[in-house]
Amino acid sequence: MSIISPQLFTIFSNWFLFFFLFSNLYQNRLSNKKKIILYPSFIIGFTIIESLIPFTKLPLDIFTYFYLRKSKDIDYYLLNVFIITAAVKIIAIFISTVIFAIIVTIDNLDANSFPQLIIIYSSIIVVSIIFILIYNFFNINKRLDKKTPLTTIILGYVYLIFFTILILVQSFKNYPYFILGTLLFIVIQSFFVIIIFLYRRLRNHKAYQDKFAEEQVKNLKIYTDQLESDQLKLRHFKHDYKNLLFSLKTVVDEQDNIAMNQALDKLENYSDGYLNNLSMDLFQDIKNVHNSYLKSLLISKINTINQKDIASHFTCNQELDDLPINIFDFINLLDTAIDNAIYFTQKQNNGEIYLSINQEGQQLAFLIYNSIANQPNTAIEEKKHLDRLLHIRTLRKKYSNLFIQSNQSQKWFRFNIILITKED
Repeated sequence: MSIISPQLFTIFSNWFLFFFLFSNLYQNRLSNKKKIILYPSFIIGFTIIESLIPFTKLPLDIFTYFYLRKSKDIDYYLLNVFIITAAVKIIAIFISTVIFAIIVTIDNLDANSFPQLIIIYSSIIVVSIIFILIYNFFNINKRLDKKTPLTTIILGYVYLIFFTILILVQSFKNYPYFILGTLLFIVIQSFFVIIIFLYRRLRNHKAYQDKFAEEQVKNLKIYTDQLESDQLKLRHFKHDYKNLLFSLKTVVDEQDNIAMNQALDKLENYSDGYLNNLSMDLFQDIKNVHNSYLKSLLISKINTINQKDIASHFTCNQELDDLPINIFDFINLLDTAIDNAIYFTQKQNNGEIYLSINQEGQQLAFLIYNSIANQPNTAIEEKKHLDRLLHIRTLRKKYSNLFIQSNQSQKWFRFNIILITKED
């Protein structure tokens, strides 16, 4: 032990603790083979650099972030894990040091004593393992926001509180009990802030779901009202159809060919007029969509398309249950895409929109085709408008199984959303 200085041991232990926590919190991002090579290299290399050049910890943290970042965009998930790792490391050090100080007494603490350092860092590892188990049990990893800075700001605020306390403890060693009391107060405040933050998030999420539920009830009412209307029309049709058939039978019995042709034309026109105004054909495949949120959206959009006198066609030949993507993210994507098609079709005299859901193997495709009335410039404008509305880069980064394509022909603008249901 005499060969290694206490300072070098402390630096090495701090880096080991950081990457031990980070490797367990940064889940499903690096292969085990890469972890075995990368993390020990970082621990040894950073220990040597920090022991030779003081105040290099922050630059080394920044280097680690940029090394692990996969794109030029801000990786909020990586930042969140970084901040949680640093905060847990400080908390573990505090808890272990306080417990050890109570047992040994503060006056007998010796920063240069290897036995004490080994005991403290062993207890720190134990505290860290307990946090990792809690982290995995409550599945905190999936609750971290990956695309907005709010979670990062809250976590950063909590970390700064603990870091400030660490500096105070190191600076005012003559007032240990005062510092520990202050620490307890700050910890309680921090947990209070976190609880409020989580409560607001849950409340906002519930409000978001309530809004969807309200829209769902509204759209299902539209659907049931339409079916009731069709049922009423069917009753009238049944009564009138019997009268027309009776008239046709009378004409046939009289063998009047001219009157017979007139009766057949009347029956055909009446039947076509009735059948063309029914929504049964339009909504017949809705029954195959079992996700209530998606069904509600499709009912709403099909109804909107009809109200704007746009020819609408919807097909879903296979039953659709769950989606391999967050339903709210997908609803927002599909809602925007269909609204975009409606916006550029409603100005046409004979506009048409095709909505189709197809599944082939592991690919689930949502196809949105709208006519462009032989105006290529309209399709170019539509694509630019859609790109502005959709955060496609963010969605592709968040969901590796999501593919978005758009193209055009002389008559149609096609927008395709493809989901891979099972990854190899």
